[in-house]
Amino acid sequence: MPSLGYNTITTGEVSGSTSAKQLPDVDADSINIRAASTNAGNVYLGGSGVTVLDGTTDTTTGLELDAGQETGWISVPNLSLFYIICNNAGDDIVYMALTTA
Repeated sequence: MPSLGYNTITTGEVSGSTSAKQLPDVDADSINIRAASTNAGNVYLGGSGVTVLDGTTDTTTGLELDAGQETGWISVPNLSLFYIICNNAGDDIVYMALTTA
């Protein structure tokens, strides 16, 4: 099997919150974030101050992830650049971070 060039694979879970919550400090070259398939509501992914969808025009509403939906691979240096906010406190995410160093 050919090498993919990654030295470290880090995975984890982050519990949901109904207020903006920063994701953990995890070095990465690429990350993938997935809303847990058991979630009752949606998870919104964005920057500091991310908000849930509320039917108004704004610049803070996060990327909506339905239960079981994922972002695909995103090239970023650290998972902590992202924040989540959820419809329900029990709506969690899981992540995978890949690094080459």
